Amino acid sequence: MEVDMIQKPALAVEPPDANFDPELTPETGEQYLQKVMYERGKCPVVVVAEKPQSFNPQKTLSGLGALPTDEVKNIAHRALIPTREWETMQNQKFSELRDTITSYRSSAQYQENLQRTHVYLNFDDRKHLHEYCANNLPYVSILLSIPQRNLEILLEYLHEWLQDSDQASSNASQQLDEPSDPELCDTAATTMTPSTNSKELHRGEGYRRDWIPQWIYAILACLIKPLEPYIHSVLRDIAKTCIALRNELKQEDEAKVLPLNLLISIISKHFNQCDLGDNIA
Repeated sequence: MEVDMIQKPALAVEPPDANFDPELTPETGEQYLQKVMYERGKCPVVVVAEKPQSFNPQKTLSGLGALPTDEVKNIAHRALIPTREWETMQNQKFSELRDTITSYRSSAQYQENLQRTHVYLNFDDRKHLHEYCANNLPYVSILLSIPQRNLEILLEYLHEWLQDSDQASSNASQQLDEPSDPELCDTAATTMTPSTNSKELHRGEGYRRDWIPQWIYAILACLIKPLEPYIHSVLRDIAKTCIALRNELKQEDEAKVLPLNLLISIISKHFNQCDLGDNIA
């Protein structure tokens, strides 16, 4: 009968007998192989690793710096939750803005304005981008001159800046009396025509105090679908951050919650993250 070549031993080594002492140091190759055979015989057929116990349990954080990464609970006061009518109106305005931008992209005027738009932004320099965004309005003429990949990078940066507790609380506490989205829609409309004048570029310092949500809103209006899967993850994180920030507000902070509600509503409705929405049937 032919011996199975796979099972045929390469070296003729006798198995350890009853007198074998595993504590002794092997002195020959045969003794070493016998010790290997002995230890193999002691090993269980199936080994199950135990779950390691952390000796440094993660601290439970609170406040704006504690952003849940897996899930977020909406514990905001009911007065801070937007009505279905408000969400419908804001989403309709956002849809109209995206439609306008889409039409503008296919026009000859877009190519002409693109040639005249020269803004140097170093997307490897976060400090440079932070300074630019904090001191400039998110005009569509600028955003449409930026490649989609760079817009996605900027969106990730904006999410990181939104998470910053000091910056977020400062932005939330310095809101204007009226919501920022109508002004942003006006800004988007005016920047798509060559008639934009310098007066539009300087609406006063108060207009730019909520610059992070404004830039996020403007980028969302300019993104070309379909999006990469990881961008959907970034959008979910932005919505979760807004929910966490909203949870920190008080009942009387209705004016401060407007940009947060706006981003939550748009991301949940327009980018198919319905589980994060407020008025989902």
